[in-house]
Amino acid sequence: MKWHRSVTIATLVLVIALSQSGSARAAAAIAVSDHGFAKNFKWTSNGHISLINRTSTFTQDDARIYAYVKATFYTANLTWNWYDPFGQLYHSSGYKASCVASPCDAISSLQISGTKAATSPGLWRLDFLADGIVIYSDNFFLAAIVTQDNYWNFTIVQSSNPRIHGTLRVVLHPSNLTWSSYRIYMPYASNMTAYDYLTNQTLEAITYPDGRVVVNLGGPRSDGYSFILKFDVSYVLMGFGGGNYAFTWREYPWERFNDVHPIPETYSVNLPNEVMLLDAVGYNSMGLTYNVTTGTRLSLNFEANTTAHRFGWTILYRDLSVEPAANPNTPFGLNSGLLLPFLPLTLGSLSVWAAVMSVFLLTASELVSPIYSRGGYGILINRKRLRLAALLLVAIFMITITYQLASQHVIVQH
Repeated sequence: MKWHRSVTIATLVLVIALSQSGSARAAAAIAVSDHGFAKNFKWTSNGHISLINRTSTFTQDDARIYAYVKATFYTANLTWNWYDPFGQLYHSSGYKASCVASPCDAISSLQISGTKAATSPGLWRLDFLADGIVIYSDNFFLAAIVTQDNYWNFTIVQSSNPRIHGTLRVVLHPSNLTWSSYRIYMPYASNMTAYDYLTNQTLEAITYPDGRVVVNLGGPRSDGYSFILKFDVSYVLMGFGGGNYAFTWREYPWERFNDVHPIPETYSVNLPNEVMLLDAVGYNSMGLTYNVTTGTRLSLNFEANTTAHRFGWTILYRDLSVEPAANPNTPFGLNSGLLLPFLPLTLGSLSVWAAVMSVFLLTASELVSPIYSRGGYGILINRKRLRLAALLLVAIFMITITYQLASQHVIVQH
């Protein structure tokens, strides 16, 4: 029995050793002599690869990125794993290869232009695997291309019966004179006009019912062409009572027709004459760093380098000209219009007085119910249901007040 046990143990040790030796041989079964990236390639007559524009830096507009490797091996399952700048696996490809006359060339590619990859400029990583084992890792940089700069200016003329004027100056950086028209989505704009920035020559601006705006530039333009869109902002300011207002701006990638190129943008917001700035905050991917200038009007200025992600900002201010008696140092008042959306109007706006009186009436009815029953009046009141009704009204009152306070807090913070 001991002899059999010893043989079994020895066999297990031998199997483990052989498996480890096999793994070591698998890892060493391929020897890489060269690797890298290129913008293109072609096969030569002897079955090898001739690289075109070998580099490790690419742009959003490059058609493809080719990863190549020159190695000595017999047969192997080759895999290329492409990781985006966030470290997430974006694409994987591979095949089983045999190398008769070493060294042999192998290649894989990643499409860039017109794909989601173009929206993620930054440092990418490529892992090359043979039979599931990472042989090497390599990096390449995907550079962004700036095709335009936007300069926004908003002037809030007045808060009550809101009047807001806006201008957008667009500076185009065309490639091969391809800009003959400009498109943007502006459903918030009315009374749109366009003109050349240098000559003030009027340009044709067509506004469609769905909010699309197309500016005819009069033909292909050279690098650095600039024009201005002038418009009125058609949506209203959000008011909170006590002369408090919020001007909110949101932008989405589809408003620029899914342009993958980042657009540096500068904002200048001129507030009404008699105002007190409360706060300015960014939204989503926009970290807002602003400066305030004084003059005839209080102005906020800040910049953003927008990408294919939604972003926005909110400016909170107090307009003293709307309610002159308001104390500038008082906090926001509770907005009585914030009602619970899932309750009837009478319950959603339940006041303190109504809640207290309801409890008093129900309690009094509960106290007199035994008197009515003993006096022979034939009136019976279910006191258990009265207690439940009183508690329900108190609960509705507390939920309403809590909801209003929480909603007001969210508005102030965001």
